[in-house]
Amino acid sequence: MDDKTAFMELSALLTGVYTIVTDPEDKGRFEPIADEYKRRLSAVLRDPLQEVLDAYKTLASASPKPPINDALLAKLRATQEFKDNEFAAKQVVNIWCFSQFKAEDKDVHFLDGGFYEEGLAWPLIKAHPIGFSDQPNDYWTRRP
Repeated sequence: MDDKTAFMELSALLTGVYTIVTDPEDKGRFEPIADEYKRRLSAVLRDPLQEVLDAYKTLASASPKPPINDALLAKLRATQEFKDNEFAAKQVVNIWCFSQFKAEDKDVHFLDGGFYEEGLAWPLIKAHPIGFSDQPNDYWTRRP
């Protein structure tokens, strides 16, 4: 399994949003975003992120291939690689949900992921991203 596929599947596993790998439309939409997220995370968390990816690839390469679900997540979380690099795994979730992440655990500032309006958190809470809307100007002044 290549790192691109592993990152997409790991992202689905960690966020619980499985459609980014199971739904062809979502997969097509999110693959370019995943490439950029992986690039940005790797720039500051190269080794920790790679260790989590490698741990995932080891589990996912079992035959038959295990489904991406809570049981696989529990197995991943039990690996030493995950335990040693949990911060990197948390940043994968942060970047997908809010398009921001930290370079170090003690950082108070977040780095930009580049796709704020595509954050997975927005549809989950049934809201558009704060400060961003695809509605016409002043849409909120008129009753639906």
